[in-house]
Amino acid sequence: MPDVSPARRRLGRQDWVDAALQALTDRGPDAVAIEPIASALGATKGSGYWHFANRAALVEATMDEWLRLRTDEIISRVEQDGGSARDRLGRLLVIVGTGVERAIGESAILSSTDPVVRQRMQVAVGRRINYLTALLEQGGLARGAARSRAVLAYATFSGHAVLAATVPAVLPKSPQARRHAHREMLEMVLGPERS
Repeated sequence: MPDVSPARRRLGRQDWVDAALQALTDRGPDAVAIEPIASALGATKGSGYWHFANRAALVEATMDEWLRLRTDEIISRVEQDGGSARDRLGRLLVIVGTGVERAIGESAILSSTDPVVRQRMQVAVGRRINYLTALLEQGGLARGAARSRAVLAYATFSGHAVLAATVPAVLPKSPQARRHAHREMLEMVLGPERS
């Protein structure tokens, strides 16, 4: 009897990057490799090597996509909605706080020793801290104080990522508790809101 199943869709480079990005955010950089991604896609290793010369090329493409989605696009989203520096910083905290709890691989990205991962992480941290510094300056802080608080805010985010990956039970569970925690983080970085 002839095979009447629908033709298998040909996987493109972006399919591989998307699957690798999912592995990265779920399990960290070590999960980004041709063989497990091929298995997840129901593809052959040869398909992966058609698009990527080796694992390093797959990791590089995945980290570029991670940088674009988890840094550049988040900044664009926050800026697109406008508002005061406090409003934008508040939105940013909600987006990244929620995102890091869903992407437990973030702490593994932060601590990776892979040279490609570390280089992209350094770029991301630089862009993130520069953006936070600009917001804090717009909120009225002098450049030096804004930079110091931006680093403190980023350290808080990094710690949140580690907690989400290792002991998530300590993080607030209810939406009300999360909102309260976000307000406290915002006040920690910007100071209490003036009436």
